[in-house]
Amino acid sequence: MHFLLKILFSSIEFSASMLLCFSLFRIYFRYSLHKVFFIAVIMSSISIYIREYLEQVQFGVLPVLLIQIVLITLFFRLPLIFSFLICIIGTLAVVTIEGLVVSIGSYFNIFAEKDLINSVIQFASFEMTVTLVLLILIYPLQKYKLGFHTTSNDALKGYNFYLSGLLIIGLVAIEIEQIAIKQSVVHIIIPIIVGILFLIGVYLAYQHNKKLWIKRRERMSKKSEYN
Repeated sequence: MHFLLKILFSSIEFSASMLLCFSLFRIYFRYSLHKVFFIAVIMSSISIYIREYLEQVQFGVLPVLLIQIVLITLFFRLPLIFSFLICIIGTLAVVTIEGLVVSIGSYFNIFAEKDLINSVIQFASFEMTVTLVLLILIYPLQKYKLGFHTTSNDALKGYNFYLSGLLIIGLVAIEIEQIAIKQSVVHIIIPIIVGILFLIGVYLAYQHNKKLWIKRRERMSKKSEYN
């Protein structure tokens, strides 16, 4: 029951975080809320399993992020690189908000790290607080149609691949910094390997994108010749 309750409240926060991601990129999600919650439940289950059962808090970000990217790509039929940009920027925004909530809560003795792990009430209060902040941010984005005005075609442009690579390196660096205090070579090597795999994926996507653009230009040139 303790595990299921944590999955429920964590899923609510993950759902709000994905809605913030979609709002930032002005992606319509009104009729896809069931997909959002389904993805959130999977992310939540994996996150809590890694953090509490395997007790590997430092490794909770990358696997969950990878699952989110893959599922959003499949369920919303977006280019992989576009899903990656959405998830990375959304994750950075949510992590920042969580950090602020924890800092403010700790200052006023509302939240404590041990209590967040051991107490369902503390955990639920924290998740609902973060969710409320996310919803407050989502409201003006939706009402005034703010956010990045982009399309999936924009995501296939070269500079976004370079940006993705830099974001991956930054994310891996953060992971390594968090676990370096353990002074364990194994713990440091794992995020490096995952980061390399991410970079290889971005590189392959970039090469595939170049081939698509070459074929497109060839078709355009042939059409112009016929005309």
